[in-house]
Order: sequence, then C-alpha cells, then structure tokens
Amino acid sequence: MSKIQPEVANRRIESFKKRFGKAHLYLAYHAAFPLALTPDLLYRLWANFQRDIHGQMLSIPWVSVADLLLSSLCDEVGHELYEMDLAIRKELLKCLKEDPDFGIQRLDELANFVLDYIHPQFRNDDPDIQDFAQAQRWTALGYVLPSEATRELALTLSKLDQNRDKAEILRLASLVETVGESVAEFEPLLIYTRGMRSFIRGDLESAITQFKRVTIYQNQIQVAGIDLLVPEEIIKVIEHSINDASRSEKQQIFSSTLKVFSRQVASRQDLINNSETSSSRHPFNTATNTAWLQTLLVTSVVVTALVWGVRELKWLQPWELSVYDQMLRSRPAEAPDRRILLVKITDEDLKREKWTLSDRRVNQLLKKIESYQPRIVGLYLFQPENNYLAANLQNQDNIVSTCLFNTLGKDEIPPPPNFPIDNVGFSNVVADNENDQILRRSLLFVYSPEKKCTTSFAFGALIAINYLEKQGIEYDFTNKGDFQLGKTLFPRLQPNSGSYEHLNADGYQILLNYRHPNSIADPVTLTQVLSGQVNPNLVKDRLVIIGTTAANFPQGSFYTPYSALPDQPARMSALFIHAQIASQLISTVLDGRPLIWYWPDWAELIWVWGWSLLGSVLAWRIHHPLFLALASGIAIIVLSSFCIALFFQAAWIPLIPPALALVFASTSVMVYVRFQPRIASKITEESHQNNLPNNLTKKN
Repeated sequence: MSKIQPEVANRRIESFKKRFGKAHLYLAYHAAFPLALTPDLLYRLWANFQRDIHGQMLSIPWVSVADLLLSSLCDEVGHELYEMDLAIRKELLKCLKEDPDFGIQRLDELANFVLDYIHPQFRNDDPDIQDFAQAQRWTALGYVLPSEATRELALTLSKLDQNRDKAEILRLASLVETVGESVAEFEPLLIYTRGMRSFIRGDLESAITQFKRVTIYQNQIQVAGIDLLVPEEIIKVIEHSINDASRSEKQQIFSSTLKVFSRQVASRQDLINNSETSSSRHPFNTATNTAWLQTLLVTSVVVTALVWGVRELKWLQPWELSVYDQMLRSRPAEAPDRRILLVKITDEDLKREKWTLSDRRVNQLLKKIESYQPRIVGLYLFQPENNYLAANLQNQDNIVSTCLFNTLGKDEIPPPPNFPIDNVGFSNVVADNENDQILRRSLLFVYSPEKKCTTSFAFGALIAINYLEKQGIEYDFTNKGDFQLGKTLFPRLQPNSGSYEHLNADGYQILLNYRHPNSIADPVTLTQVLSGQVNPNLVKDRLVIIGTTAANFPQGSFYTPYSALPDQPARMSALFIHAQIASQLISTVLDGRPLIWYWPDWAELIWVWGWSLLGSVLAWRIHHPLFLALASGIAIIVLSSFCIALFFQAAWIPLIPPALALVFASTSVMVYVRFQPRIASKITEESHQNNLPNNLTKKN
C-alpha cells in the first residue's frame, strides 16, 4: 500500500528532476521497476541502460546512483536495502512506459534484466535472500508473463494456513498490490488478496465487499486454475445475505439442490472417467459415449475449420515454406549430374581478362569447347551487341544463348542479333517475393511480352529440351496443357499447390527439386578451358553450361533454401540456378528422379482434420495436463518424422497445420473436461437462487 498520495509523489519526482536534471530522472525511471533496490542492483541498472531503445546515449553520470538512493524518492528499509513508495513507483513506471524513447520495449528489457540478475540468488542458503529474489521475480514476470506470475502467486497463497500464516498472507497481498494493479491478469488475484487483507485486519465489511465481486464455489474461488480458500466467516455472512428465509426452509431447499447437484456431478464424472468404466468394454453404446463422440467430432471440425481459414489467409505460409526449406536442406546429398559440365567465369578469370570479356574471347571459348564435341552448349552470357557470336562454328545450332524480359525495374536485354530465336531462352526466374525472395520454383515457359526477347522458353528448360532431343526424346503438351518430355509428365504448379496459397502461377511453373549446391555438376573455369587443362572426356557428349559467377556481372544471383547454410553463399549464381533446372528435367526423364509432389486440397483438409480428431481423443482419454502435453509432443514428433520421411521420397505433406490442429483441439477438449462440470453446476446454482424468491412467495 502507498503511504503517500499521488500528488505528493508527483511533487517529489518534479523536485528530483529540478535538482539533478533529466539524466538522473532517466535512472529513476529504470530504478522504479524492481520491487526493491540495493546499491549493486542500481549500479548495474546504470551500467546496462545507458541508451534508449533507439540507441541514443542518455549520458547518465555514475554519481546518479548515490544521488537517487539518498533522495526523497527512496526509503532505506534495511541494511543497503531501499524501496520506493508505491505511488512514486507507479508514476515513474508510467512515465517510462509513455516515453517514446523507452515504452513497452524497455519494460520487457528491464524484466529480462531483473530475471537474469536474481537468478543466482535462488542458490543462496539464506531464506530471506531467496524470498527477496522470488518477490523480484514475480515483479518482473508481472510485465512479461503476467499469467505465469498470477499462477505462481496463487499457488503460493493456496499453500498458506489462514490462521498461522497471516503475516505471510499480508506480505503477499502487499506484493500483489504492488505488482498487479495495472495488469488485467492480476484482477481476480487482487480481489482475493484485498479481501484477505481486510479479513485479517478485522474489517469484515470490506472483505465481504471484495469477495462478492468473484464467484465462490465450494468455499473457494479459482485464480489461474488454482483454488483459493475463502474464510468460513465470510462464507457464512454471504450465504446469510442471499435471502432471509427461515433456517428450516433454507435447509430443505439446499438439501434438494444438493441432491440435484450431486447427480449432475456424478453424471459429469462418469463422462470424464468413461475410459475406466463400462465404455471400455462397450465403446460408444450409451448416451454418454454418444454425447462425447459428438463433442469430439464438433471440436475437431471447428478446430480444422479455424486452422484451414488461417491457412487460407496465408498466415501460415511463411512457417510452412520455412519447414519446406529445412526439409530440403536435410536431404542426403545426391551425386553430381555427370551429363552436365559447368564452365565458370570467376573473378580470377576476369582479372586475367582485365575485367572485360570481349566478343573475340567468347568466340574463342566456344570454339575450344566445340573441339571437344559437346552435345549442347548453353551460353548464359548476355550478348545483345555481338553480331558474330559463334559465327565461324560448324555446329552453331547446338548453342543456346539467352535474353532478359523487362521485369522488376530491369530493362529488356535482347538476344544476340545473329542468333535464331529458337536457340534463345529467357533468363527470368520467379522468386517468392511476397514471402522471403527465396527461389523455390522453376519457370519453364511463359508468353513473351517483349519486342526482341520473344522466346517462350526458359534458358534452363531449353538447353535440357535440346539435350534430350539429341537422344530422340521430344517434348509435347497434352490435351490438358501439361508439359511432357517423352513419357514423363511435368504437372503444372497450381495457385494452391503444396503449402502455397493463392500463388501467382502464371506461365508454366514446377517446384524446383534442388541438388545440393556442392554437387550440382562437375565445374571447370574459363582459364582451365582456354589453357587446355580440361580433360576432353569431361566435355564430350555433355551439356556444357557457360556463365559467370563473378559478383560484378549483371547475370544475377538469388536466395535459395540453401542460403541458410553456413558453408554456402547467401545467394546462388544464376548459372547454378539454370543448371539446377536443366539437371532436374534431364534426370527426371532419364533416371526417374522424382518430382516434388503434393496432395490436392481435399486430401490436405482430411489430413488436418485427422490430426485434429487425434488431439481431441487424446484430451478425452488423458486428463492430466502434463501427460497430455507429453502425449501431444510424441504425436507431433511422429507427425514430423512421417512428413520428413515422405519428403525424402519427394512428397510435400503439410506439417504446420496438422500440428496446430492437434494442439488446439487437445487444449480445447482439456479445458472443456476440466471446467464444464463447474460451469454446469454454477448455472444450476444460479438458476436455483433466481427461482428461490418465487418458491418462498408461494410457500407464504
């Protein structure tokens, strides 16, 4: 309880500010957070909070520690122990919270600081130090985890004897008043502790006023799931004030009500414990089991609808895509694709070329590679002004070049003027810009909106198609418009495929089935090719892809699911991206490498509902919260293992939605099992009390 009025507190704070300045007041803001202060604690506050939340220096002098402790804002209550009056603390914390340079963020930072500071004190052998640390902990939790603080305080109060532990109850009541007056979660606990404080001090009228504000059931009130006993004297007075009927009339009505209530409790208890009764021998053959079955089905359907609706709003999509990336990274690395050779133009190569790759040098590179008899050459270099690209080569038709659509603020880059458009593929790709800019999809075909870059084939797709055509495998489109290479069908990505919701699936897209970046294909460098250091067998009959990995070339690089790996660069070169696309198409056709597949929406909906139903059944059968949490955890581990195992077989099955459905359903049924009997009995009791006056009138 505060010993001074708010006006006095404000005057003291204003006087402190005028005497010492704004910097001292900033320290006072922070010092108001702990329940009590020691010189060591205040010094650490001074050392750790020298900046505001924007990083600006507060310039608080070290002498402010002593100035604050010796000022009128603090009272010495023990050896090197100081407290601020509750009114002063409230006003200072209010100023801290409303100051845009501190606000809620600083309160959270202070709470975490105090929790870290007092943690070693719990290991102290002195019980007084432990009690003080516990009080500080509850104060900090009141800001960051108010529900947890309420539960712990209520649990502590429930263990106290109301006759022997009056002093401790008063101490905790004062603590609750200090911590919880401005926190909504503390309201029921505040009412209880205020009532108990008034009762212990002999103010029965004030105590009754407080306890009448809460629901009393079997001489107890419930706070944060903890039952707190109400003194018998209070119960007697409250019961007496319900009505002034005669003792015998009240006893008769109470007895009949008690019988009804007992029957209801017994009935509800049968529902809860039906796993231990006849239902274990004859499941779902009684009205009780039928009622529970309806409850479980309704709960599972409602939870499924809720999770599915949240998913449709795309709120779960970032989580689901993150899980997808993690599963992709966790797959065992495959062997490099031996049909492909990557010719990298590195920074070292460009340094030797004086940072310019001339048209003559490009033609020289192509001629050198042609001498090794490759099957197809993909030149991933923009050559819009090279009128003589591969002009003197015998097999110019085996070379595929590239161009760029006008997109995302980049101007169109035309193809080489002397190249037929059938030998040109666009370099544009589609990243998940709405989420995290990670490239998870392959754009194989799209209608060209450009005047010069008029191709409809992606570069990676075109070099793979040309490579397979040399082997007699032609591409085609089915009557439904699906892309087909030989006998292999590549289903088109839909707006709601996998965990995507309302995806822009324009063009022809598929999921990009990555190889590990370290094992895409055999790499060589420009210098190695031109200097004759490459074994011709590495080139013969292969798909050779030429491109730059240098940082200052405009070919681009992209975020991929592998960007999160510590041993990989943040962005993957476009050369490697198109090599991934080509390798996926070729290895799917020739090796039967699986495409990433997924269920239709209706199958995913049933999948989510199944796990929701499982969560409901678990909560119905397991009543102890700890055991239920353990069972739910095991179920989620099984779910995760199943999804990961299927993903290793290229199946993308939802993980986040069913996990959430299981948790929500089990929690809902658990709450229903625990509180439904009490709610029902309370309704019965209130109904009886509402009808009592009419019964008495008829009696009279």
